[in-house]
Parts: sequence; structure tokens; C-alpha cells
Amino acid sequence: MARKNNATSLSEINLEIGDFALIVEIYAQQAFNTLKKDTIAENAILNIKRTAGVIHCNSCQQNSEIWFSKEKEKAANEGRLEEYEKYEKLVAEKSILEADPNLGTNIFHCRKCDNSNTTLIAGKGIVIKGIRI
Repeated sequence: MARKNNATSLSEINLEIGDFALIVEIYAQQAFNTLKKDTIAENAILNIKRTAGVIHCNSCQQNSEIWFSKEKEKAANEGRLEEYEKYEKLVAEKSILEADPNLGTNIFHCRKCDNSNTTLIAGKGIVIKGIRI
């Protein structure tokens, strides 16, 4: 986009990061600050907006918005923490950017029927929402 518009500098980059991408905002900001040096984004600011995950229940067909930290805390209280630690490990080992459609399947519990026959359908990605020249 910047090249298309013959931009010589960028002032702002807006990202949406899904909560289930498990990206720590301060690390994303530090990486951005390092990588932008000597580029047209050198003076740009990075705005990050967290977005919730959405699960689809394959049992009752309900979609539910969820946040990873709240789900992990609930799982710990219910003795299911191992499932979440496995998810975190898989995200670390297998880049979330590979978009594995099975990552997050049958882990999270439906808000309506409490079944774990669910699929994480949103909240694993990173989206550039806008660039200001």
C-alpha cells in the first residue's frame, strides 16, 4: 500500500492481534521498534488492538466469544490446565502463522452447553487493519 501511494514515510500502523495468537504486546512493540529502523516506518507508531477468540460448538451450533487468560484460569480451577499448556506449547512450536485449522479444536468449552466439542474459529491471527501515511 505504501509503495502504491509512493509514500516516503508512515506515521501509524494499526494491528489487530487475536488473543489466541498468544503474542505478548510488549514484545511485538519491541520487535517493531527494532525492525522499523532505517525504513519508511522509522517514525511510525504501532497501535495494537486485542481481539477475542470465537469458538463454534459442534454440539449445539452456538458461537461464543472467549479470552485465553480467562479460559486458562477456569481450566486451572477445574483441573484441566494441561490442555491449555499443550495449546501454548503448540503455538510456540508450530507458528500460528501457518494457520493450522486444528489448533484450538476440542479444548475450549461452549458457553451454552459446556461441551468441549468446539473449534476455535477466530482469534488466532494477526491482521493489519490500517496504515497511515
